[in-house]
Amino acid sequence: MGFLDIFSKRNRDEEWADQTKLQNWNDIVYTRKDLDMDDPVQRREYVESCLAQMQEAARELDALEYEYNDVTSHLRDMEEIDSLPPQQRQEINDCARKILASKEQQDKFKKRKHKMTDAEFEQMERLKSEAKTGAKKLADAEEYQKKIRNDLKRLDSEHEAYLFQEDEILTTIENTRRLIIAIGIAMIVILIFLLGLQYGLGLNVIYGYMITILLAAIAITVLYVQNTNAAQELTHVNKSISRLIMLQNTVKIRYVNNTNLIDYLCMKYGVTTSRQLTDLYDRYLKERGDREKAEDAKKLLDANQKDLVYMLRHYRVKDPEVWLGQVEALLDHNEEVEIRHSLNVQRQSLRKRMEYNRDIVAGNAKVEIEDMARQYPKYTQEILDMVSRYED
Repeated sequence: MGFLDIFSKRNRDEEWADQTKLQNWNDIVYTRKDLDMDDPVQRREYVESCLAQMQEAARELDALEYEYNDVTSHLRDMEEIDSLPPQQRQEINDCARKILASKEQQDKFKKRKHKMTDAEFEQMERLKSEAKTGAKKLADAEEYQKKIRNDLKRLDSEHEAYLFQEDEILTTIENTRRLIIAIGIAMIVILIFLLGLQYGLGLNVIYGYMITILLAAIAITVLYVQNTNAAQELTHVNKSISRLIMLQNTVKIRYVNNTNLIDYLCMKYGVTTSRQLTDLYDRYLKERGDREKAEDAKKLLDANQKDLVYMLRHYRVKDPEVWLGQVEALLDHNEEVEIRHSLNVQRQSLRKRMEYNRDIVAGNAKVEIEDMARQYPKYTQEILDMVSRYED
């Protein structure tokens, strides 16, 4: 025998043992083998145990009988409906179709895509009168924001260009100043050299003086004019930079105010862009239409359900409200057969449980008490008194 065969046999043995235990648990055994009937405490406890079982069975029977009557009533209602004349049955079927149509519309509403949350819908409901104009205002502010940014970028570029021009002019001024100083020093050095030639060697250097002074004068004049022009241009550039800075400040103020406006509108409507607000408003309009249709469908469903209950009650159906939860069975024969089969199975199960409590639990306990009274006649009256108190 292989390992699998041993394992399979062990499983079968365990299942048989479990079934045996279950069968033993269902059996109620009465024995007075170790009971001392002359002991009043043991005698009363045993009788009370039997009476308690009868009481438990009685409570269970009451509940089972209520459930059994309910299932039986439902089956009778199905028979009443099936036995209706064609015209009356057609009225019920038409009403059932209306109920199913309303339910289907409500299901479509619940399963729809891109639905709004209750929070979003309530928010747009509060702001519906100004959402459209708010979206336009936000879009205009966003467009204006783009223009302001472009202006600021252009002004920043111009500012940088003026600053670069200012640096070049300052460099020119500094260079001309240094050149003037250098020329002056060179002229002095040349003049000293010429003086040395004149007085030391006795040379005639008059033309040297003239040429040196002339060249120095021309160079210094040119550099002076260039320096003066650069200073004037620097003044013009500084004024332009000042005007540009004032213009930048004006545009920046507009930028800050417009940015604050955009932030406020976004906070007010719970969005980040005008496109999002427009989309939210469009979704709100569709959502409102869907909710109105769903509300109409719900009202129609309630009305049709009331009509169905009224008709069924008029046609002697005992529990018409039950059919609101199984409307399909009124139109689909297969659905009706399944419900009927389920009810019959339930009734069989209830009947079996009722028989068990009535015949096995209560019946055996009653037989055990009667047998005790016959076997021990001297305790018969005591047993009857205990049974009487139990019945009271």
